[in-house]
Amino acid sequence: MVIRAVLFDLDETLLTRGAAIVAFIGDQYDRHQTALVGVDRATFVARFLALEDAGRTPKVMVYPALVADLGITGISAQALFDDYQAVYPSFVVLSAGARETLLTLRARGIATGIVTNGSTVLQTGKIEATGLRPLLDIVLVSEDEGVAKPDRAIFDRALNRLGVTSAEAMFVGDNPIVDVVGAQNAGLVAVWYHSSTEWPAGTAPPEHTIKALSEIIPLCDAGN
Repeated sequence: MVIRAVLFDLDETLLTRGAAIVAFIGDQYDRHQTALVGVDRATFVARFLALEDAGRTPKVMVYPALVADLGITGISAQALFDDYQAVYPSFVVLSAGARETLLTLRARGIATGIVTNGSTVLQTGKIEATGLRPLLDIVLVSEDEGVAKPDRAIFDRALNRLGVTSAEAMFVGDNPIVDVVGAQNAGLVAVWYHSSTEWPAGTAPPEHTIKALSEIIPLCDAGN
């Protein structure tokens, strides 16, 4: 096995989102406080976080529910969602070792890329805000591609664009099913980044598990 490309998930893999989303939603309340009369900051933040369910609920669905639940009339759900897409990327931060790992891979001649589910505006905004773009050969966002992980089609598309076979590519992600099982089913070497999500009971254990992104380098070395 010769690894010629390493592909990454974005959220909770190359980027951390937990603290970022908490900081953002508090900031959103502060900036729009005059339109949120009758709703206190703690309630706004807590209800948003409950509705978004650690990122599992799309924000385009969260904001209408938030506005309805809290009886917000001074600003629309669409305006809050648009604000989220425009401002949230500036709050995200790189996971520990992300930049250094990408630089090391590229210095060794290994191609790098991102395959992520989500909104094109939001995901590309995060990539630009964190300075990742120059460190990547390709970026595939599900909204652009019309197909999402774990569908093997999006993995196949990434491989085709890089000109590598599935056996020559590694995929690193935090979501056991969407990232790891999806990549395995597409024939890639799948690596579970154990960051914020636990491995589900009843699912075959991953072949490779890491707790730090820097651990990818020896895995590639072992393959090469």
